[in-house]
Amino acid sequence: MDKIAEDRLRAAGLRVTKHRICVLACLLEEARPLSHLDLIGLLREQKLDRVTVYRILALLKDSGLVHQVQGTDGIWRFCAHEDVEGKCPGGHPHLLCEVCGQMTCLSEQKLPHLDVPHDFKVTHKQMLILGICANCQKLQN
Repeated sequence: MDKIAEDRLRAAGLRVTKHRICVLACLLEEARPLSHLDLIGLLREQKLDRVTVYRILALLKDSGLVHQVQGTDGIWRFCAHEDVEGKCPGGHPHLLCEVCGQMTCLSEQKLPHLDVPHDFKVTHKQMLILGICANCQKLQN
């Protein structure tokens, strides 16, 4: 995944650094939305601090390499997917487990089209489906 992450950083015109590669490669490998704390935990061996992770995530989002989605818990999660026309697809629904907080992308499904007033500029759209994941259901039985 490191090579893919490196290639995507270059294609986006970003400076390639060890930390940026680590964060993007982790997001690509996990293939699910992760919070900054999830990333810090997964990248513990690289000893990335909070601020560095925040800055890298903001850069990756602004560059279109990842998308972010906010759960009902107020936590932003970030996700990278297979490259689609040079950008992360985003624009799809997400599942959020109300028990464990794990979020899953439904990247193969697109959000429905909504007609908005012509003088309204859409800057972000999100659909969050709440429920209980299979693992948490097993634990409850």
